[in-house]
Amino acid sequence: MLPHSSLRRGFTLIELMSAVVILTVLATLALTVRVYGLGRARVNNAVFDVAALFSTAQLQALRSGVPHYLVLQQPADGRVRITLLERPDAQPAIAWDALDLSQGPEAALAFQRTRPDGTSELSPATVRDRLTLGGSAGMDAGGLAFLDLDSPRLRRPLPPPFHTTPLTTPSFTPVDLHLPTRELLGGCSFCVGGAQPYGVIRFNPDGTVRLETGGVETGGTLALMPNTPEESRFAPRLLTIAAPAGAVRVF
Repeated sequence: MLPHSSLRRGFTLIELMSAVVILTVLATLALTVRVYGLGRARVNNAVFDVAALFSTAQLQALRSGVPHYLVLQQPADGRVRITLLERPDAQPAIAWDALDLSQGPEAALAFQRTRPDGTSELSPATVRDRLTLGGSAGMDAGGLAFLDLDSPRLRRPLPPPFHTTPLTTPSFTPVDLHLPTRELLGGCSFCVGGAQPYGVIRFNPDGTVRLETGGVETGGTLALMPNTPEESRFAPRLLTIAAPAGAVRVF
């Protein structure tokens, strides 16, 4: 009889089945990323996150009776930051196309507040929410980019009530209209230039909206797409808001 220590134990059926299940899950995940793309997944998440922030801004303005603002800005790191702020209609008046965002949007939208003792002070706008979209360099390589709204790849016109929303970016033209760009000005119809390209949307207490930047009255569009070479030909996702109605839709 062979000694017990010389016997070799094989795999049990349960162990083999577990290994097959794990390999199947890994293969499915790999196929999903290959078919749909990591970049496309990030774009879809970003578009719906921004759309949700639009809805939040409208609801908070209606509930509080105070105007709310969404400020989109692109600092030097390439990431797009979106800040939701509450600011009453108060002095000083703001030159919307010439904001100084070096101290943040809350400082740029500061207003004159009256203290309980009757004196006044300059108070920063109240930040209600923030959202940061991934950039297109470093750890976010294979992430988000924009498509210039003048690109012939976009279907025109959009359906009502968005058909009057301009699909153009008059202040910026990329080298290639067909390829994604990392510039916010390329994919934002109401954004303006400067040290930090930005755009501002005002949400009124009556449910209407107004685009404060870019000289656009009928609404604005943000076009996002993947920036990976293998996904650069996929259709972009358009996030469009109609003014003054405030309707929001993703195309």
